[in-house]
Amino acid sequence: MLNRFKSALINVVGGSELGLQYNNESEYVNHIPVDVEAKPYSRPSFLGLTAEETQVSADHKVRPIIVPRDLSRLPWCAGYAECINAGKSMWNEDQAAATRGDLILPDSDVSLPYIMFSMFDGHAGYEVALTARIHLHRVILKKLQTIPANILLDIFEEKMITSRDLVIGAIEMAYKEMDQIVEYQARHGGGGCTAITILFLNGVLYAAGAGDSRAVLVYGDTQRALTTDHTPDTESSRVRALGSLKSTELLQGQFTPLEFRRRPLENELGNLVLYREPYMNGWAYKTLTGSDLKLPLISGHGKRSRVMGTIGVTRGFGDHSLQAVSTNISIKPFLSSQPEIQCFHLEDYQLTERDCVIIATDGLWDVVSDKDAGNVLRKILAPDTPSLEYSLIASRLTMAAQELVQAARGRLKGRLWRSKPENLVDDEYQLWPLASVDDISVMVIPLYPYLCEHKQWKKSLYQDRRFSSDHASADSN
Repeated sequence: MLNRFKSALINVVGGSELGLQYNNESEYVNHIPVDVEAKPYSRPSFLGLTAEETQVSADHKVRPIIVPRDLSRLPWCAGYAECINAGKSMWNEDQAAATRGDLILPDSDVSLPYIMFSMFDGHAGYEVALTARIHLHRVILKKLQTIPANILLDIFEEKMITSRDLVIGAIEMAYKEMDQIVEYQARHGGGGCTAITILFLNGVLYAAGAGDSRAVLVYGDTQRALTTDHTPDTESSRVRALGSLKSTELLQGQFTPLEFRRRPLENELGNLVLYREPYMNGWAYKTLTGSDLKLPLISGHGKRSRVMGTIGVTRGFGDHSLQAVSTNISIKPFLSSQPEIQCFHLEDYQLTERDCVIIATDGLWDVVSDKDAGNVLRKILAPDTPSLEYSLIASRLTMAAQELVQAARGRLKGRLWRSKPENLVDDEYQLWPLASVDDISVMVIPLYPYLCEHKQWKKSLYQDRRFSSDHASADSN
């Protein structure tokens, strides 16, 4: 399905992200045993777009909202919708993937069903996000297969190391290897991406995030973030502590890891100013010296915060050759591919057909709050209806994803994209708040279908084991 929205043919925002400079002459010594090929630009395979439709989806003037033609191509007919940016980059640099299969355990005759959803927000090019879309799920599966089956299949064992610990470790190692694969591929370029992975395995949901894309659980009348936004602001202590420990090597005398209450000025030399070290939560006074006038390692606040004035996200894949603006100082040492991971056992929750996880890039979350997103989802999935046919729920998941993208994208009014508040009319569009001009990708993943599948799998596994045990007993007699 391809939705085009009529609007004025006008360019809105041009240019690329400020300050992303890449050194193409870096040497790489790691040899990753993965065949990585340069792939042409494409959209997620489950969309089923033709080459012509892919071109149409990249119309920055119209910004059509794209959804899958065949909803059944996503597990449980999960909802998905996307739209391109308003001119920030040539292509939509977001990517997404969904896969279902059986995890083959080498030391067991049991195959463990899994379902995995991923989303990536690229910057300075689409290549890293595309590489992650193609390879990350395979790398995660390879790591999962190293876990002993007797531990992986029993999540309630009372041992020092549990199956959840090992699954989390497998995802963490997979993210590190994925970053190495990206480095191997990026010999002649740069760029990077954030990453979100939602893994359903043995009745447990694992939510892994690196960057400022976000996963939000909508459960009943509540919603809560399952992942953390990793920005220079939220990770200021980690980044500045590293800069303090290795200031000579990493900062090269051009940046300071100290944080000042406000940017100090040269005419304040010798005065007392408020500052704090990387390990401090409170503030202290110090006499301002010339070295304190160096550029701050972390500048700005919130979404405007930057590492070395250059990049606004601190975790994800890539950016191996990224350098601070107008310097040859590498920023990669301050970035991390390690995801933060939450997990929970789904049988502990009284799930219904309306409980979902929303994963989306920051094109949504920059302008739509977790609470507003949850309200949109509950409204479309009709919480007052006692029971809904599964086919209707499935179509409404896509409607919810579309509605969320529409809420973030807004409408083109004059030369700007704006979101319409409920209390204002069309004639008052000058008062409408600005909408997102970034790429926007949203996936709505239902939880109840997996819980049903998992219970059925456990029942079948128990019956098979009981049959095998009874058969063995009969043979012994």
